[in-house]
Amino acid sequence: MGLPRRYHAYPPEFQVLNVLSTAGASILAVGYVIPMIYFVWSLRYGKPAGSNPWNAVGLEWMTPSPPPTHNFDETPVVTWEAYDYEHQPQEKITVGH
Repeated sequence: MGLPRRYHAYPPEFQVLNVLSTAGASILAVGYVIPMIYFVWSLRYGKPAGSNPWNAVGLEWMTPSPPPTHNFDETPVVTWEAYDYEHQPQEKITVGH
């Protein structure tokens, strides 16, 4: 018939499972609490990231945040490789308003 829900002391055959379940729930709770503390700490004390914190060369990092409806006034011409971090794009891309 299984174990009733509200026992204050579990029968010996269920005690190990109860301890494992409690330990697992405790580990899960810590796994939720630590990132939440870090998130709240970052909101309160963290400095805002710039418009391109990684100095990426992709077009998605050349628009403001949040991006406007039309990202660019004219279609950009890409003359660099996607992962070419040594050579930053020299041309200035006009961003839409």
